[in-house]
Amino acid sequence: MKKRFTLRFAPNLVNQPLVSKLVRSYDVEINILNGDVSSGKGGMLVVELEGKPDNLKEAEKWLKDIGVVVSPMSKDLIFDSEKCIDCGACTAVCNSGALSLDRDWKLVYDSDKCVVCALCVHACPLKLFTIA
Repeated sequence: MKKRFTLRFAPNLVNQPLVSKLVRSYDVEINILNGDVSSGKGGMLVVELEGKPDNLKEAEKWLKDIGVVVSPMSKDLIFDSEKCIDCGACTAVCNSGALSLDRDWKLVYDSDKCVVCALCVHACPLKLFTIA
């Protein structure tokens, strides 16, 4: 089972080995999709956790118990591809690689790579992206 989360944590947690603890203690695989971590300032990670349902539940509980704010990513990016003019403006801000131009200069959206950061929502001149 896979679940995506946004993890927000205080400065005192930055120097703790959260990822290795999740892997070793809860048998959970972690794919870090996006992150902003600064020593002394705290941080944010967008992660995809994979494992058995009970392990995911225990891992989520442990994170909350130590003070990490755990937010399930339940929102999706909606893209109106029929109106797209393939200008590529959204690809310039898409750090996850979910938006790219193919060899024919057509926009390609890979929802599996999307971390729902919403940068494309603001970059698209035709406003073809929405968060739902």
